[in-house]
Amino acid sequence: MTSALGSRLVLLSVLVAALACAVLVAFARPGSASAHPLGNFTINRYSRIEVYQDKVRVEYVLDMAEIPTFQAKSDVDTNGDGEVSDAEARSYAEATARSLAANLDLELNGGRADLTLGTSAATFPEGQGGLETTRVTAIFEAKAPGGSVSLTYSDGNFSDRIGWREIVVLPTTGAKLSGDFPTQDVSRALTSYPGDKISSPLDTTSVSFSFDAAGASFAPALSNLPTAAKAPERSGAAFVSLINTNDITLGSVFLALLAAFAFGALHAVEPGHGKTLVAAYFVGVKGTVRQALSLGLIVAITHTIGVLAIGLVAIFGSQYILPEKLYPYLSLASGLMVLALGIRLLLARGGGRFLHKLSHLPLFGHHHHHSHDHSAAAMSTKGMPPWKTLIGVGLADGLTPSPSALVVLLAAISLHRVGLGVALIVSFSAGLAAVLAAISLVLLFFRRAMDGLSHRAATTRLPLAPRLVASLSGEGAAMRALPMTGALALVAVGVLLTLRALGQPIVAI
Repeated sequence: MTSALGSRLVLLSVLVAALACAVLVAFARPGSASAHPLGNFTINRYSRIEVYQDKVRVEYVLDMAEIPTFQAKSDVDTNGDGEVSDAEARSYAEATARSLAANLDLELNGGRADLTLGTSAATFPEGQGGLETTRVTAIFEAKAPGGSVSLTYSDGNFSDRIGWREIVVLPTTGAKLSGDFPTQDVSRALTSYPGDKISSPLDTTSVSFSFDAAGASFAPALSNLPTAAKAPERSGAAFVSLINTNDITLGSVFLALLAAFAFGALHAVEPGHGKTLVAAYFVGVKGTVRQALSLGLIVAITHTIGVLAIGLVAIFGSQYILPEKLYPYLSLASGLMVLALGIRLLLARGGGRFLHKLSHLPLFGHHHHHSHDHSAAAMSTKGMPPWKTLIGVGLADGLTPSPSALVVLLAAISLHRVGLGVALIVSFSAGLAAVLAAISLVLLFFRRAMDGLSHRAATTRLPLAPRLVASLSGEGAAMRALPMTGALALVAVGVLLTLRALGQPIVAI
């Protein structure tokens, strides 16, 4: 009776541990400072609508981050000399503005209004790693009919790209506006993105309201458009800046590689990566020191290859598939891989024992007059081949590379420092993998310490609860439950990663 109660308590503790792991992963979301994983991929749009007595004016701002700007470089630098002249900037601004106008829909009193281009400008503020960003500003105007007017405005530009989408309505003096419309300029015309909204950026693409501008002022003359000298800060800037150093010496390169290693380690411990749970799973299957180090090596290799592969897509294959669209699919593949490993390990480690316990239920008509062996050894299974498991876990953990590492690669190509860029990425990946291996080793040595403590408890009389100490050892009930706990935790991680990946929009944030 006591043995049966103990077994039930062990099974209950396993289920509680798995539930705790699921809750931990569910709430381990990245903080607002680094929660926007595709900041360097974004194409951000902003519209400000102003109503005057004679005109409806739309100021439009387009902010393209480093990677889209890198991909569009040939459209700007038409002569290919590596420099953007004033004439090239004006030509690009006007061509871009007219292209933007084609996807803007302004309706006044139910009829489509013609938006004419008043003025436009293009600047290229410095972004991360010495790469440029793009900022195009344009002002469009439409003639306003008199009396009460219903207005509907929608922006269909870059609907397949991720980014910030904002529309602001600016009430002018004397104009009477009614309806539900945004009046707060949250991003200050895409010059300052608020940190508390980075994880859930604005996604406003249309607005409707009514106005009567009979008492409003006339539209003022167009003036020079404001420019931005520097792009808004994005996460990962410190790591990316390593490629843009002016002093290339042996000592500076060595320090840069050390810094990249440290940034990779910090990236590994950020919330939302699930590496600690993967390491706990590794210890749960009684891994060795060699396997812990090998797991870190697999993660480093996978992450580096992933960065190089997506970099090639960004340079040569963006006309076929946008690189940022790969990330949701990679995340989904990672989640499904973790889920499959967890289910397989669950069946391998506990399937036989679980099925045996089911057979004891009256439903299955199990009786005890037979003479089969109920020992743990008889009910255990051989489990999964450890090296196949390691490769699977390593691939799943390193499959989705850091976007900052991709920016380093593109910046290295732009600065003709490909060797240094690849070395920084390898060092970053090594730092990421070192944290995972270190966590695995700490937990592995803890388990071995518990085994040693159990041995002492069995050979000497300890004053405090020797049975409790023994239960924590490799032979005790709690430690015997670790493989099942690890498998259940891996299933929980896989489910949550898969659900998150399925919840990532492919064409919008």
